Amino acid sequence: MRFSIFAAALMLAGCAAVQHVPVAMTPATGSTALVPKSLASEVVVPLATGFERKLPAGSFWTMAGAIPQGTVYRRHKDVFTLEGAHVHEAYLVVEQGRLVGFYLPAERGFSPQQPSLPITLQE
Repeated sequence: MRFSIFAAALMLAGCAAVQHVPVAMTPATGSTALVPKSLASEVVVPLATGFERKLPAGSFWTMAGAIPQGTVYRRHKDVFTLEGAHVHEAYLVVEQGRLVGFYLPAERGFSPQQPSLPITLQE
């Protein structure tokens, strides 16, 4: 019986929803927004949903815009997703060299990353 309760709790934790708050993004403008930046080294992102995502070294990201929490970058010629109870397309939100969370374009929301992680995007 205890095992069944524990197993059920684990299953529910694995199906946790990606938490987010509504936020408006200001789209990027100008030619610098069009230049993709490369991720300097792999970043392993442990998510509150119980899943883990890896951002591969050398992957390219293009500035999509800005939100109050930081600069928003979308995967260049690819799609990056977060998993929880559902799968969500996600963009990186970077502030002062740290991955502080994700912008969810379909939901128009910000999902914070706790703790924030060091990240280096280079031209």
